[in-house]
Amino acid sequence: MYTIAPISELIKNKWIQAADSIDDLERQVCDFFGISSLDETLQLDVNFRCSEHREPEETSRIAWVKRVENIAKQQEIASFERKKLEAAIPEILACAKQVESIVQIPKLLADLGVHFIIVPHLSKTYLDGAAFYLNSNPVIALTLRYDRIDSFWFTLMHELAHIFLGHQGAYLDNLDALEENDEERAANEKAADWLINPQTLNEFIITNKKVFSRKVVEEFAQNQNRHPGIIIGRLHYDKLVPHKNLRPLLVKVSPILGHSTDNFCDSKLDIPQIAEAPTNHDD
Repeated sequence: MYTIAPISELIKNKWIQAADSIDDLERQVCDFFGISSLDETLQLDVNFRCSEHREPEETSRIAWVKRVENIAKQQEIASFERKKLEAAIPEILACAKQVESIVQIPKLLADLGVHFIIVPHLSKTYLDGAAFYLNSNPVIALTLRYDRIDSFWFTLMHELAHIFLGHQGAYLDNLDALEENDEERAANEKAADWLINPQTLNEFIITNKKVFSRKVVEEFAQNQNRHPGIIIGRLHYDKLVPHKNLRPLLVKVSPILGHSTDNFCDSKLDIPQIAEAPTNHDD
């Protein structure tokens, strides 16, 4: 049983309960994975294209996706129409100006028929986000592996880009090392362009001659209706600013979303919550 699932992490995250007997523990594991016995091969409801870099722990990835699926199946959301999502992108991006506005994202997406779920990454899964369909509704799942406003927004928009662009199939994304294919490149480009207009960004870089003070970054962010952490995160990524510089702008998002030991939000999406993050990061 311990070879097919990360039992200790499932218990730690309260996805299953500690048990006094092996039989009870086995029953809980079977219920969690939706199987009748441990002799069955663990399978996901969807087949994922994974972004590989370091060797992931496959059983932990399956457990993470199952947790996302289980939460999504409990949520009550609207029917999905891609045209409505396309029209709502500006409204979603309007939440990128103030970190406090992130709390509006779950309801916005639910009204568009998109499941939005945050489940902490498990050790050696190397995941930032996922996008797939459950029945006819998209599921966007994030881990907050990097609990920063720039990472939150880029991961969210990257996963939404897969849906927006009509990409078929499902995706598990490690944004440190995305799979080299046209769909991932297109999702990356769309997310980056949504967050900061590329022509405006280029003019900003030229005007400031690659010298970026906090004041300059904050003024540009204000003009673009973006949080300055999103701007400095992009400048870090493009290696225009050393990663050690202006890091106070990279504020955490988890305190805004709230904490719970269960799931991101209840089935009616009334209360924003996220599962309590594990104390350790991927090694």
